[in-house]
Amino acid sequence: MELLTVRLLIVLLSAVVVGGCASNSDGHRGLQRLIARGQYRQAEQALLLQTADHPHDAVIRRMLGISYYHLQDYNSAANWLNRSLELDPHDAVTRFYAGMLAERTGDLETAVHHYENFLHEKPTGELARQTRRRIVELRLESAGQFSRQALAEEKDISPGAISDSTVTVVYFSDRFLSEALRPLTTGLAELLAADLARVGTLRVVGRGRLNALLSELQILHAAAFDTSSAPRLGKLLGAANVLGGTIAELPGEKLRIDPGLVNTKSGEVALPREAVGNLDEIIHLEKQVALAAIDGLGIKLTKTERDSIVAVPTESFVAFLMFSRGLEWFDQAEYRKAAQEFNRAVEADPGFTEALEMALSAEAMIHAPSFGTIDYFENNAIFDPFIRGRSGEIEKALAGTSHRLGFMPETGGGYDEPYVGPYGKRPITATVIVQGQFDNEP
Repeated sequence: MELLTVRLLIVLLSAVVVGGCASNSDGHRGLQRLIARGQYRQAEQALLLQTADHPHDAVIRRMLGISYYHLQDYNSAANWLNRSLELDPHDAVTRFYAGMLAERTGDLETAVHHYENFLHEKPTGELARQTRRRIVELRLESAGQFSRQALAEEKDISPGAISDSTVTVVYFSDRFLSEALRPLTTGLAELLAADLARVGTLRVVGRGRLNALLSELQILHAAAFDTSSAPRLGKLLGAANVLGGTIAELPGEKLRIDPGLVNTKSGEVALPREAVGNLDEIIHLEKQVALAAIDGLGIKLTKTERDSIVAVPTESFVAFLMFSRGLEWFDQAEYRKAAQEFNRAVEADPGFTEALEMALSAEAMIHAPSFGTIDYFENNAIFDPFIRGRSGEIEKALAGTSHRLGFMPETGGGYDEPYVGPYGKRPITATVIVQGQFDNEP
């Protein structure tokens, strides 16, 4: 048996763990080794020589993007990461770096887009959970920035400059619903926004920005749709159309949804056809409202768009009600309560994928650490994809141990200069004895 003594404060390179994404060619491995060692300038020079000979090699372009990222040449990094994605849009490593790059350049919406695509490729594991939390945090940050800026610049916003192909869905009035059913208004707004987003010619302003703006204006959700104030909401949100209305409980366990569509520019109110049906048909009623609203906007759907919109996420009223409750708790940052409701929705209908995704996000907000800035996220949430063999697994285990013990990896300087983390913790230096057989790798 061999013994390996290491300092627990050892830091892995700032990269992302995605096994099996890199090419197995010897040439790629040599270049990856340069990046793993932090020799980014040498890697850049070698990679640039190979781009002409390998015009369709996404990995070379990805490695160039990573090298430029660490060299803080963000324009070049964006160029090469985008070229890599053009060749291989499903590469998880490239998506993750593109997300971090977008964060560093202040484009939070694009960062969320890339992180979501990363999750499509790598939906499980600790990094996926950390990424889900990151997405929630970035959405909240982006929505808050947007709403504050909109209010500060309100007098300069010209409704006429807002694209006609924009729409937002506000909360339907719940004054005719019993207390138990009032969460349905949140679920209805969520599904309507998702269905309208399936229309290629529409841009939907989501609930995140709406919630942030309502909070800034101190407007209750139930009072969000008022035909007299809707044009202002639309103007502030950058939406030419505001969809809202009323949802009412009728005798005999029935529901009636009366939608209203307000034009931000003219203030005119259109009344798409109402939807009436049994309580347990609420999803089908929502589909009727979505199609009526789209028709009211004068949009002709393609068959693919229509088929996507009419697809039903769940037939279970109980599951949808639990999902709606979960959304309300999630919006209030009550993530444990939200996770309970989302998981109950999944129990009621295991095929309700929207509820499952929200459950994963809520659980990520509970269990995954918050790293704050992109620097902390990069240095704490990710590992090096280029470290091979069992030695790489050992480094991962050491990093995980240091995190669980409360140590924060340093971001620069020598090992004798402990790093003070965002929570004021100062790590200590310790010795760890790792026993076993190890690779004879350089």
